[in-house]
Amino acid sequence: MNTRRTERPETHRPDETDRLDLDRFHRDHWRHRPVVLRGCGPRFLAPALTWSDVTALEGRLEGDTSGAGVHRRPDGTVLFVNQAQHTMPRLAAACEKLAGLFGWDACTADLSVTRGGGAGIGCHFDHSDNFVVQQQGSKSWRVGLPEHTSRERQRKRMLETRGFVPSGSLPPRPWEVVLHPGDVLYLPLFAPHEGVENPDGADEGSVSVSFSYNARSALGTHLKPLLRALAAQDAWWEPLPLDGADPERLEAALVRALRTITRPAPEPAGQGEA
Repeated sequence: MNTRRTERPETHRPDETDRLDLDRFHRDHWRHRPVVLRGCGPRFLAPALTWSDVTALEGRLEGDTSGAGVHRRPDGTVLFVNQAQHTMPRLAAACEKLAGLFGWDACTADLSVTRGGGAGIGCHFDHSDNFVVQQQGSKSWRVGLPEHTSRERQRKRMLETRGFVPSGSLPPRPWEVVLHPGDVLYLPLFAPHEGVENPDGADEGSVSVSFSYNARSALGTHLKPLLRALAAQDAWWEPLPLDGADPERLEAALVRALRTITRPAPEPAGQGEA
């Protein structure tokens, strides 16, 4: 979504509000700058996950040696469950609700549990837009902006380049904020961020859920359909002459194929009617 950006003076805290205004959010923050939604957690997930829910989940995960989507620190300070909506039905229902609210075609939920002041998974950036919903305990965040990640690193993340590590690089004076139960932090895609259990908190740990929309690229969306469309174009499947292909014929066929997937012809009136 393209929106006009308003220049703002440099601050060291994200914008804060106690309500979710979708129009304002998409105008001022979507893929642009973070925002903290104080007390808006129930709009995303209610009731909140409890430590009993976490204990029950850990029991179900006990003995799971596949490692698929589940990451644990040997010292027990960190448990991270990727796409936890497949493990917790409540999160699946919340994902479905949020996808409808924001107009997404899909939504995923990652669960982060830390036990021990200062525990976290390190500074990184994502190719998804994330809403971090604090459930239990408190968490301290340091956050940058999407432009603090270079275009080349953004490109590699979107292409999921093999071997690429999406470690983040925060600016010299990053935004800092502490989330308490019921608070929500929106992190735009590509924005570097680091969240750690609040070292000053007296809680037994921290539980948070990140609801995410994974960004799509034209390459990822259209490449396979384009290859299938090209296979139907004579210029692209016929044997090449000894003197090579005719570039103009190839380009014309390429444009035709591309148009079939980016500008599909509308169905005739009455198509599919009984």
